[in-house]
Amino acid sequence: MSEFRLLGPVSVCDTAGGVIAPSGPKQRALLATLVLHAGQLLSVDRLVEELWGSTPPANAPNALQAHVARLRRLLPAPGHEWISTLPTGYLLAPGHASTDVARFTRLSGQGRAALPHDPGQAVRHLRRALSLWRGPALQDSRYGPLCTAEADRLEEGRLTALEALYEASLQCGRSTEITASLERLSADHPLRERFYDLLMLALYRGGRQAEALGVYERARRHLITTLGIEPGPALRARLEAILNHSPTLTPPPHPHPHPTNSPTTTVLADPASAPGTPRRTSTPRSAGSAGSAGSAGSAGSAGRACPAGSPPPGGCSGPAGCPEAAWPPEPAGLNGLAGLDGLAGLGGVAGLGGVAELGGVAELGGWGGVAGSAALAGELAQLRVRIEELAREQQDLLRRVQREQREQAAAR
Repeated sequence: MSEFRLLGPVSVCDTAGGVIAPSGPKQRALLATLVLHAGQLLSVDRLVEELWGSTPPANAPNALQAHVARLRRLLPAPGHEWISTLPTGYLLAPGHASTDVARFTRLSGQGRAALPHDPGQAVRHLRRALSLWRGPALQDSRYGPLCTAEADRLEEGRLTALEALYEASLQCGRSTEITASLERLSADHPLRERFYDLLMLALYRGGRQAEALGVYERARRHLITTLGIEPGPALRARLEAILNHSPTLTPPPHPHPHPTNSPTTTVLADPASAPGTPRRTSTPRSAGSAGSAGSAGSAGSAGRACPAGSPPPGGCSGPAGCPEAAWPPEPAGLNGLAGLDGLAGLGGVAGLGGVAELGGVAELGGWGGVAGSAALAGELAQLRVRIEELAREQQDLLRRVQREQREQAAAR
């Protein structure tokens, strides 16, 4: 069957597998509008507004008719009348043709439905759904209100599918594999609290409690600065659970197996990274953000390059994706040098006040002779400074949480 593709540049895939793309932006916008309202009559006035807005040409109906004629010649399957001309407008009859939007909606719905009882199956469906995206929805075709509103709706669906994908990945016990991707998403969408929430859980399960708390502080600062509001109940509940080492944060005792049977797919965590698309500028992270420091010091999870290109959001998954074994061996990160993976076991955030007693961390500057490298000694000295900064940040955070709890108790 032919397929209309709207999740990226607007195009048509014919029955032979060839891709047909209208050459002009107005024709692409016209095709997208007709496909989005397939089977419905669109009036000439509505289509003129969609293509030219408030400044239509003097002969707008004739110009629209010329664009429709070009589309008729371009569309595949001779013998099928795709676009009908009616007295008051135009109508696209899809026939047996499908759309990538319909496939995405079906697969993402299946993935969300499988999430509660089979997260491995959910990962497979959601990866297939997200692999359909080749760039921003209706790329270069959003001229009028119809396409703009649909593009916004599709983008919201993509982000919802990504949230479900990472939730399923966490239920499969893959927290360390998705941390770097969640870092990028929380930076690209700094007002979307769910990405912060998932990132905090992934970091906590990876033994990086201090960095998880730093993510909350980064989210709180951004929300207050941008919107003047505190984080919502879900994010505050995640913070309290981490502070109290709640049993609900531990992964399932028998995590589902990794979805190694899923077909090879390439998932764009951010369609703006598609070839030929300008990269969206990420919101700068605060200098004191523990989340930023976590990316740099987490055993290279964000620093390794995937030899196959952009890895899927869940990270490489063995033979089905970019084989983990193909990557060069990781150096022992700085987390292992002073037992920093044990920060979560220091008796809670209050225990970070004793960070200078981490069995030699206070003497990091003197490790240069042990390592035989002045460069290593410098890195360790910088690490000590960063640990002390984290300790101060987490003590401030603990005091603020305790103060808020006292105020809430007094109010009750």
